[in-house]
Amino acid sequence: MHTPVSALRVSAKRSLLTSSILAGALLLPLTAQAQQTAAPAQLKPMAVEDDAPRAVETTSAITPEQIDREQPKDLRQLFRDDPAVTTSGGSSAAQRFFVHGVEQSKLNVSVDGVTQRSNIWHHNGAMTLDPMFLKSVDVSAGVAPADAGPGALGGAVQMQTKDARDMLLPGQEAGGTVITSYNTNSESLRTTGAGYAVKDGFEVLGILTRTAGKNYSNGFGNEEAGTKDALDSGLAKFAYESKSGDRISLSGEYDEDKAIRRMRPNLGLVTAGTGRLLNTTRATRLTAGATYETTAPTDTFDPKINVFYNRVGLQRPNDTAQTAAASGVFNSSIETLGLKAQNTFAIPTGKLTVGFDAENTDTFVRRYLMTTNADEQVRTYGLFAQARIEPWTDWKISTGLRADYQTYHSVDEKDFDNAGLSPNLSAEYAITPALSAFGGYSYVFGGMELPETGVLHARNYTVQDSVKPTRSHNARGGLRYGADGLSVEGALFHTLMLDTYADTGATGIRYTGAGLRTQGVDLSAGYDWSNAKVWGKYTYTRARYADRMALPSDYFTATPVGQMVNLGGEYTFEPVRLTVGGSTELAQGIRDEALTRNGFQPIKGYGVVDLFGEWQPLKSYDHWTLRLEANNVFDKAYVARGTYTAATNVTPVYEEGRSFLLSTTVKF
Repeated sequence: MHTPVSALRVSAKRSLLTSSILAGALLLPLTAQAQQTAAPAQLKPMAVEDDAPRAVETTSAITPEQIDREQPKDLRQLFRDDPAVTTSGGSSAAQRFFVHGVEQSKLNVSVDGVTQRSNIWHHNGAMTLDPMFLKSVDVSAGVAPADAGPGALGGAVQMQTKDARDMLLPGQEAGGTVITSYNTNSESLRTTGAGYAVKDGFEVLGILTRTAGKNYSNGFGNEEAGTKDALDSGLAKFAYESKSGDRISLSGEYDEDKAIRRMRPNLGLVTAGTGRLLNTTRATRLTAGATYETTAPTDTFDPKINVFYNRVGLQRPNDTAQTAAASGVFNSSIETLGLKAQNTFAIPTGKLTVGFDAENTDTFVRRYLMTTNADEQVRTYGLFAQARIEPWTDWKISTGLRADYQTYHSVDEKDFDNAGLSPNLSAEYAITPALSAFGGYSYVFGGMELPETGVLHARNYTVQDSVKPTRSHNARGGLRYGADGLSVEGALFHTLMLDTYADTGATGIRYTGAGLRTQGVDLSAGYDWSNAKVWGKYTYTRARYADRMALPSDYFTATPVGQMVNLGGEYTFEPVRLTVGGSTELAQGIRDEALTRNGFQPIKGYGVVDLFGEWQPLKSYDHWTLRLEANNVFDKAYVARGTYTAATNVTPVYEEGRSFLLSTTVKF
């Protein structure tokens, strides 16, 4: 059995501008109030979980209320209330997420049904994204349904962006939203503007966001080079729905992060080799799709057809005049063109969804310091069926099957053909009206994994003829209780992944890698009053790769997680329309012989506290809110779990120190 080597492993002018924009945003609702008087309304507390019944396969969900309330700026803030999802830190350009320790390239990640092939380079983030565009996120940790798509080796993460109808106020046909925020630590100014309308079956939505600032300072008071906010994003949607219920929609999303970044954004100071070099970096993502569906389904006609295109790119010009091919200068892109067509039939006690999908992915690397470029292609064709039924009283069952065929054309001009089946079964039984038991299992054929395209820039790779497709077994089960505002849940999980991607690094040989095993427990509890709530979540994840614990340098495969706790609460003072609250993230330190053997220091634990207050200033206008956050209140110097930690020749990227964020949201 082979084990991968460790190598795989702003100025007064700004202040004036900031004050002007914030002042304008604060005055905007006063103008709007002259045109509209709303009935008094109470400020509702944030929902921890969706009030609607959760799908059997969904293990956790981020609701529209959470996203609108918390206004996350990056992936780490998006997932900060869910310890089962670990997000590495540093700048947004360096962040990638792990579900139960499994890296996101081994998950089926989609936005509006569009598969996100995001494995560009292990030193960069895996997905350029503005979370403010999202309506919801559903996580299926481990066991994923067949209609989620191919490649769900460690589960699926399905994201949905906002529609025009999600943005409109009650009774509106057209409206707008302005959100402005300012961060005192990084002097970052973020502005979001949105316009939307619905009329005679037509819907249109446009959202633009710009975030710009300086490098932040960590808890030691030191500036973290290459961490400034520099994200421009846009979302456009157009839809038409006929009176008969036929609906056609077009959507496009573009995100661009362009700034001076570290050559390796996920690392701090490297005391050997190239050190902490800074280089222009441009990371982009373009997602476009066209969808047909019906809003008036019958028992036999409930189709959905989606044609999509996704492109992620990373441009790293040779600003620093490097001469070594392995220095990290290249242009890289991954393009995916896909089609998914399905129909849902009514069957006794439930529904059956059947369909097919096809994806054509091309990867390309322009290698500045080599005489040739590199590319690979992978085609995946799948058939799927997923039944969701309630066959007996108190039972919910979801079961399905995928059949996938994959062709793979490697960088060294070899062709590989593989096929496999992926069954899944999830069930929930209501023992009492308040208490239920649930569980699920899946076997997943993942095909041959695409390598990170960035690794191809440094040398000419060869692929062994014996490389096998990656497969996985996933299981999760537990108990759930919910009644009278109290909710409690506990679950055990286990993932075993076989024949993972691996290469020898310096000698450039791809081979069949070792097995990955992650297992542990998820616990959560919460209590919801009419104007207050408290919650706590705990996850213990033990991730092992080959015959040792997963290391920070295994970022393309897994990350060490250990014990993580999230606690929070909030209270609404209804007479003054003020909600206050806070949360804390606690991570226990990790000590293991494998860390020492591979040049890493023990992974330090930490505790971080965030507080917030949100106020509706005008009783007569409940669509204007002010929010003040105090993040990392105790100015803790820490390295977020999932980030490359301290090693023999590496100082890690520390998270942002104490910061205050003032934001205002106006809907009109």
